[in-house]
Amino acid sequence: MIPVALYGIDTEQCEDFFNQFQELLGAVQSGYEETLFMIQGKLKLDHLKLIDEWSGYPQLVVDEEVAQEVLSVLDIISYPDAALIESLLTIDGIDIMRLSLWLHFTTHVYPIWSEDACAGLQKLGLNAPFEEDIAAYGIYAGLIEAMKEYAPMDALPESPLPRQRLLEMALAEWSRRA
Repeated sequence: MIPVALYGIDTEQCEDFFNQFQELLGAVQSGYEETLFMIQGKLKLDHLKLIDEWSGYPQLVVDEEVAQEVLSVLDIISYPDAALIESLLTIDGIDIMRLSLWLHFTTHVYPIWSEDACAGLQKLGLNAPFEEDIAAYGIYAGLIEAMKEYAPMDALPESPLPRQRLLEMALAEWSRRA
């Protein structure tokens, strides 16, 4: 049964996508797994610094009060809701991509915002806009979750990596294929 979030999906394309899933998975970015599993215990700024280093973001420079606001929001957010992080977009140096990285590495359930993965979802006939808008990221997170639910039992390989990450990587590669 197709989840409601996937209404309008091209089922033939989706079947092709899952049939090719294993070959669509490329190499995981260098340092990804190490960084993923270094983020443990109570969330702190050092965790965000590790994530920023891995992703190439410059170090976030904020005063203590703003840092505590960021950590509080990231600590209380509840998957799959993304609306709570919208308040952080007013802080200089923070955008949706950075927030998605922080959420992914600190929770292991939020997907990393990706233009190519959005294009892969669009190729399947789904509305996945890649816009600097928290609602667009919320749609993306919901679609990734629905794809996870809809995936055939044998499509997603056993892996220590979050299933969201596997789907993002495969969708990104899917979008680049003709």
